[in-house]
Parts: sequence; structure tokens; C-alpha cells
Amino acid sequence: MQLRDSVATAVALMSTMASATLDVCPPNGKGVCYSIGVPKSSASSGSGTLYMQIRAPSTFSWVALGTGSGMPNANIFLMYQDGNGNVTVSPRQGTRYTPPELDTSSTAARLELLAGSGISADGSSMTANIACTNCQSWSGGSMSLADTQTKWVGAWAGGKSLSTKDKNARISIHDDTTVFTLDLSKAATQSEGNPFLDAGSGPGTGNNNNGGSGGGSGDVSFESTGPSKMLIAHGLIMALLFVVLFPLASMAMPLFGKWKLHGGIQTFNFILMWIGFALGVVMAKQFGMLFKDTHTTLGTVVVCLLILQPFLGYAHHMHYVKHQRRGLVSYVHIFWGQSLMVIGVVNGGLGLQAMSADSKLIIAYAVVTAVVFALYIAVKVFTIFRARRSQPGDKEASSPTADDAARRRPYP
Repeated sequence: MQLRDSVATAVALMSTMASATLDVCPPNGKGVCYSIGVPKSSASSGSGTLYMQIRAPSTFSWVALGTGSGMPNANIFLMYQDGNGNVTVSPRQGTRYTPPELDTSSTAARLELLAGSGISADGSSMTANIACTNCQSWSGGSMSLADTQTKWVGAWAGGKSLSTKDKNARISIHDDTTVFTLDLSKAATQSEGNPFLDAGSGPGTGNNNNGGSGGGSGDVSFESTGPSKMLIAHGLIMALLFVVLFPLASMAMPLFGKWKLHGGIQTFNFILMWIGFALGVVMAKQFGMLFKDTHTTLGTVVVCLLILQPFLGYAHHMHYVKHQRRGLVSYVHIFWGQSLMVIGVVNGGLGLQAMSADSKLIIAYAVVTAVVFALYIAVKVFTIFRARRSQPGDKEASSPTADDAARRRPYP
């Protein structure tokens, strides 16, 4: 009996070793994991078939794995849901300033989606088991399947499922990325077939120094980056301006009647707007999105139209000083600014959508916008009633004194 148990244990151990894979779960991946398997024949020759598995929660819009030291010129394998219970795998070429697009060159990765791929029964996760027969070289680089220091990249984005079989589907900006080094000698398998069916390769765990603990183990060096600081700065500046600062400066005039206060705040806001806009242009160029989506196009239009606002404000001020009442330019200045503020707020929402922002951030943006809008309306209503109470009973019989004129506001 002991001999039989020992033999069974040995067979099971040999089976596991024969189909061992190297599993890696980036510490910042929020459930994203990769597994790599190199058949013995490929490991001995340095070329041939390479097996890869990409798995992640189905809450992600897309997940990518790639070979290369960075996104530019990387050989990228992109996974997203196809809308029919399976996944689409797309071979893409990484570039420096644009989202990776379908690689249709002669060196494009030849990918085969293997058994075991698809959406889990409970719909909570998605998996792509992939065989690549020419991944040792691509237009942007090469690697040996026997190398102990291979460079890999990963990226992912949460959000709505793409639900398409189109391999050239447009993707949103990544939420996070990772760069890591793998020792492929630790991913060698005796089996020439799909290693992800031969033996389970459950999600591994990773830290800054070690790889995951699936079918195999090996040294992994991670270098992860979150959303670009420049992108975050652009979003914070523009959201703060259009949701809070521009409306507050607009409310300051009817509340206090101090044109210097109003003008000073708006001048500061105007300068800050150009800083935020410049950051946005740089990021849009990097991602190849400038004038290619509604957010960047509409944002540019709004910022350019706001160039007129300081001149309209000055013209309104001079008219009021001379006539002590509004003129046509006054109404143009008021409604021009109010209209562009509203459009700017809407465009901010489009920006959050473009970057697949977390739902909590979108809710916070909507709540703050609603609160400021309610405050803005309350101030306008208050100043209108205040102006009516301060008006003389007989406009024709009365002539405003200097004190009356001083109390009048150019904005009701």
C-alpha cells in the first residue's frame, strides 16, 4: 500500500513538473495575472511555440501582455471580451505616442486562442490561453525562449466591456502598467501541448522581488506606474476650474459688486486654465487622441472661445462706468461665460469617460457639480431680489444719487 501511494505521489509530482508554468501577478494588478509556459523543444532551441495565459476579473475593459522593455516597440497581446462568452486576442505593436493598433505586418504575432479560454461560469473572470509560434522576434525586437532575463510589459484598464470580435477595436487609456523581467528557464515544460489544461496554474502572488507561485517560480523584478502625473494634474486643474473656481468668481461680482475682486480671480483662473490645457495637449499627443475624440476637440474649442471673455469683461466694465447700466456687451459677456462654463463641465465628464475613470470619481464629480450649480442659482436668485428691493418706486421721478450708483451692481 505504501509503495502504491509513493508511486502515485511521484507520478502526480512528475505531471506537475512536466506542465509547470511561471505565474506572475503584478502587485498593482488588482487581480490581473499572467502565466508563461515554454515547451522543452522551444527552450532548447530558443525559438518555437510560446504559451501564455492572461487572466483577470471581467470588470476590466481590456488587459494586455507584451514582450519588450517598454511599451514603445513592444510585441503586445491584447485580451478583451467578445460579447459571446469568449475573449478576443489581438496582436498589436506598441508605439510611443499612440494606443497600440492591430499589427498587420509580416512579423505580426501569430496567436492561437486555445481551449480553456473564455468567461468563467459565474461571469466574474476572463481568461485567454494563447499559443504563439513566432513571438521570439517582431519588428521592434527579439528574445530567446531560453533567456533567463526576458523583458515583459503589462497594462490594463477597467470599464465597460468592449464586447467585440474586432481585433482592431479601439481601447481606452490604461489605468496602470507594469514592467518585469522573467527567467524563462523556470517556465520550461516537458509537455508540448497546452500547459494550462495539463495542470492547473492558479493565480500566483507577486511582490517587488519575486514572481508568482503557480506551477513554477522565478525571479521577477517589477516596475509599475499608475496614471500619468501629468494626466492627473490636467484633470484636477480643469475640473477645479470649471466646476468650482469659474463659478465662484462669477458669483463674487453680484454678491460683492467688486469688479477688481472678480477680475483678479478670473485672471488667475485664466492663467491656470492655460496651464491645464497645455498639460492636456501634451498627454493627448502622447496617446494619439488630440482632435480624435469629443473630449479633446470640444475642450480645445471651449478654451479658445474663452480667449474673448477677458476682452468682453473689460468692454462691459467700461460701458458700465460710462453709462451706469448694462449694454449689449454686458449681456454677451455674461451669457458667453455662463455657456462656456456649462460646456466645460460637460466636457469634463467626457474626459472622465475617456479615461475610464472609477465610478466613485464620476459620482464625486457629479455631486460637486450639482452642489455648485445649486449654489450658483441661489446666488443669482438672491441678487435679483436684492436688486428689485433696492430700486426706487418711481423710476421716472427719481434720479439716482452717487450713493445709489455706488450700491448698484453691474450683475443682478
